Amino acid sequence: MRLTALPALTLGFLLSTPPVSSFADAPASAKLILEDDFDRKELGPGWKVQFGDFSLKDGALHAAQKPSDNHAAAGRRVLETGDAIYTFRFQLGKESEGLHFGFDPVRGALDKKGHLFSIIITPKQWKIMKHVDKNRPKEDPNEVLAQENKPFLSDTWYTLQVTTRGKNVKAIVDDEKSLSASHPTFSVRKPTLVFRAIGSGIVLDDLTVRSLDLTD
Repeated sequence: MRLTALPALTLGFLLSTPPVSSFADAPASAKLILEDDFDRKELGPGWKVQFGDFSLKDGALHAAQKPSDNHAAAGRRVLETGDAIYTFRFQLGKESEGLHFGFDPVRGALDKKGHLFSIIITPKQWKIMKHVDKNRPKEDPNEVLAQENKPFLSDTWYTLQVTTRGKNVKAIVDDEKSLSASHPTFSVRKPTLVFRAIGSGIVLDDLTVRSLDLTD
């Protein structure tokens, strides 16, 4: 698929089957700042992989944990955002233990060491978690802010949409199930999109980001 130019790296969008669920339209003020269909051979310079295997196959991104890493597969798409709408399709592998999609705080924004928050999806449930401050794990531990039991079948496409507005976060799966959470730290800017896979792996496709920041 061809590459098209936005202010930063932007990738052509592929309409493929199964189709993306029909979510509510983004506000007219929302600005498309990333569009990636993964229909190429290499991830490209916008991606940084810390652990695990991240590769492109059949027009999608495949991520899986390496047992030797003793750590979840972790990759980041470099893109600084504030208020935004993030949408992508995903599958869990047959032996997958979960997908994490979340963010870190931009450097210096918080007196904190570690991740900001994640949407965590497993075969049996999903949740929004505020992550621990590694410098103060007893005073500021991991905190589940919203959670729901819901089966996520392996090798089945789902669509996740996450909206951040100030301290508020809303996540929607397939335009029908939603979780919402709020925390004062969530309003900081975020330097990357963080994807983590636990177990046999996940598949991602059709990633878009629409900024809701008036200054972007």
